[in-house]
Amino acid sequence: MEFWKTILGLLRRVLVGPPLICLSILVGVVVYAVVPAHYTTDVSLVLATPVNGGTVPSDKTKQGLTNPFLSFNDALKTGASIVILSMNTQDVWTQLGAPKDGPTEITIDDGRSNPNVLDINGPYIYIRVDSESPRQATAVLMAARERVASELFKWQKALGAPPNTFITSTDIVPPSTPEADHSMNWQAGIGGAVLCLLLGLGIAYGVVTRRAPKQPEPPAPPAPAAVAVAVPEPVEAQADEPVELPEPDEDSSSTMEFPVYRGEPLSPVPWPGKATQDKSEG
Repeated sequence: MEFWKTILGLLRRVLVGPPLICLSILVGVVVYAVVPAHYTTDVSLVLATPVNGGTVPSDKTKQGLTNPFLSFNDALKTGASIVILSMNTQDVWTQLGAPKDGPTEITIDDGRSNPNVLDINGPYIYIRVDSESPRQATAVLMAARERVASELFKWQKALGAPPNTFITSTDIVPPSTPEADHSMNWQAGIGGAVLCLLLGLGIAYGVVTRRAPKQPEPPAPPAPAAVAVAVPEPVEAQADEPVELPEPDEDSSSTMEFPVYRGEPLSPVPWPGKATQDKSEG
């Protein structure tokens, strides 16, 4: 409780509180301006079969046309998954312009990271680029978009598919204009301001506690004086010297000596009545 009272007292001081708060705000603004903003851009693709379908009939006169919107199936989803897996490697990201631990990050998935996609069961390919430069973000996004088409063509050619049955990638949402994301700037600015305020309060608190006079400790109560008790030294009786016994007290009944009766006749005690009669006769 004493600590928080001291902190509030420091904030109320004119020479400590207001200058420290102003300095914290200034540090937050500087950090917000120094931290580079990030720009994001994305594109959504879908794989589709050609209008002639996925097969080549032997009789070209009976060849029919197929609506690509009616041909979305698990086969297209499998093709999209193959392309996504082949592009989610560090070597491909480096070739696209997003090296490891660099300022540019790239995301390639089936649309699960896009909040606008309601169903990820379709053959979708979603590409998102985050970079410190809007030009770099756009360049990496366009390179990734072209890489999807080249990977799709490479895999179909490697599997020996007929060229007129090749699956194509189509933009559902065209590449967006890079938008600035200032969330990192706000986090860094607020963190720098709070850190500066706490550091300043800590320094002020240390200075105040050092300059504060120390209260003298109350004197300890004096210890009670020890009473010296004289212990009589034991007297050792010598065998050669006689032991003197203490003289008996005359008033003590326990040591009083009575005369020994030796059998002599005792004088008669006069009777009180007889003594009175003798006095009257005389």
